[in-house]
Amino acid sequence: MTKRIIKSKLFSILLIFTLLLPCLLTTPAMAGGPYPSTTSDSEVAGALNYLRGQQGADGSISDFATSAWAVMAIAAAGEDPHSWQVGSNPTIVDYLTTNAGSASSTNDYSRMILAIAAVDEEPTNFGGVNFLSQLQATYDGSQIGNISLLNDDFWGVIALISAGEDPASTIIQDSVSFILTNQNGDGGWSWGVGQASDADDTAAAIMALIATGQSAGSAPITDALAYIKSTQMDNGGFESWGSTNSATDSWGIDSIVASGGNPTSTGWQSGLGNDPLDDLLSFQNQDGSFNWTPATPSNKELMTSYAITALLGVPYPVAILQAQQGVAVDVRIEGQSSTVWSGTVTVNDSTIIDDQGKQHYLGQPTALGALDEASQLGGFPYVVQDTAYGLYIYSINGEEPAGMAGWMFRVNYSSPMVGATDFILDQTTPPNPPHQEVLFAYSEWGQSPLKVEADNTEPDADDTFTVTVTEYDDDTGTWLPTDNATVHADQDYTTGQDGTVAITINRDMTVEVYAEKEGHIRSNRVTIVVGEGSAQPGDSEGVSMAADILPAISFSISPSSINFGELGPGDTSDPVTITLTNEGAWNLLITASVTDTTQNLYVEGLELDGVKWDVFNTTVLRDGTADCDATLTVPETYTLTGKQNGTIIFWASEAP
Repeated sequence: MTKRIIKSKLFSILLIFTLLLPCLLTTPAMAGGPYPSTTSDSEVAGALNYLRGQQGADGSISDFATSAWAVMAIAAAGEDPHSWQVGSNPTIVDYLTTNAGSASSTNDYSRMILAIAAVDEEPTNFGGVNFLSQLQATYDGSQIGNISLLNDDFWGVIALISAGEDPASTIIQDSVSFILTNQNGDGGWSWGVGQASDADDTAAAIMALIATGQSAGSAPITDALAYIKSTQMDNGGFESWGSTNSATDSWGIDSIVASGGNPTSTGWQSGLGNDPLDDLLSFQNQDGSFNWTPATPSNKELMTSYAITALLGVPYPVAILQAQQGVAVDVRIEGQSSTVWSGTVTVNDSTIIDDQGKQHYLGQPTALGALDEASQLGGFPYVVQDTAYGLYIYSINGEEPAGMAGWMFRVNYSSPMVGATDFILDQTTPPNPPHQEVLFAYSEWGQSPLKVEADNTEPDADDTFTVTVTEYDDDTGTWLPTDNATVHADQDYTTGQDGTVAITINRDMTVEVYAEKEGHIRSNRVTIVVGEGSAQPGDSEGVSMAADILPAISFSISPSSINFGELGPGDTSDPVTITLTNEGAWNLLITASVTDTTQNLYVEGLELDGVKWDVFNTTVLRDGTADCDATLTVPETYTLTGKQNGTIIFWASEAP
């Protein structure tokens, strides 16, 4: 048997001379006190007043990018950026709208989406630009933007979440996997793949992961917060290039708040008692603005915008747009010789990929979006081509156009006046909403769809029921009887001049009734249950199944802490029994490691079951328990006094 080397560092026990029980891996709670600030506090009010004073006649604050960050700060403060203007001049939102075309990179698109969400506008059409589509177009199937960069993934994910993207969507999940894969061993992230960690990008990564639903207590987040903590300097701020600055402090604070923490709590104080807020506020000037560093003011409008969200405790994204409600519609796809698929889909926005691999984002629930949803549910392929007239449905389920025949669509049986890309469900007319069915049919222009109705869908055996076949007249918008149509039931029937046929079935059965006629589009299907009914050929019965899957490796330890009592140099403690319980599916091999910062007291003096901890091992069978006795011997030359702490870590791997 090949040994599986999966290991699980599941439990640590705190070793002390006197009882001490800290909480391990808990999310810090918001503490009482002055944080977060409010807009009436002088530091925030002064910063907002400074930004107002820097607004230009065109509505801008500094430059295009800074104006977007300023919009987020204004919205975080509870003010409406639509009202931020100089006199009767354009507002800051007007400025961004007018200059929307200036955005040209992945991070530009993300920043704009964050600003657009903050002002509660539509990122699919802002200043004539579909920023959501542009950002999604940078997704390469595994990550967002440049494959060598990480910061475009952090901010891309935050932006998509702010636009209402489902965290479970493929683009979000793939990007999250890419981010997690590139977390450095020190817990942090860099701006680029394989680069050294920095506090700024680690903070952005934390905000991105938290926005997608990552638990604040998960290892990636706790490790990242530990990295940020490791960069803290005596002044309370976070180190960047050898010193602190207001931008790094602001983003660091944002990440702490996003994770549920309080940056002014004791856990975020430096050895000198300073916290990140202390350092951030040290960069504020008398006019309310914030410098980047004391010696380098840099873009004070940008630094001030960053600082406002941090002071208010509003991390990015500052606003999340409500996801658009989808439209539920029936979809039926009639191929040349059979029905390809029939069912109900819910359509929202869609990203359609043409035959050249180009992505086309449709921000509204469209008829083409309904086909895309049906394709995903039904598992059949379709191909669209980007033509001068828009997206053209070239094939469905491998059926390509030939001669005058190809794929056409109808809504509520009516032939629309626009293409499937432009037909917005429950909005476009004709036909009038509500739109109940989208029919895609392989047909020639002008061929009418058939419809089947039955006067009794639950007859008894030997009862006669009537099936009526009609066809839709596009000229009059009415249904006309169809004669000589073939009705498929328990056998084939033919309709009369009035479009009806009487059917009698003399045994219990369930049958799908539908109609066909040369030069027409195949009809819908009506289920007829005769008597008790029966399974049709191809039908199946299912048996529900369930299983409770155990993790391969899982175990618990009791007690959670050990107190060896009062000991002196040369003393050996009484044995303390530790119980290991296997709660997983594999037999476990348990080993141990020990850490301390007490002159190797525990590293040198701890024994388990009479042997030094580093040679200890024991096997715990599935559903079993094992006890081991821990003793501590204090070296005769040991000089420290008072409480001395250490940690023993039990490791589990599959037993050979």
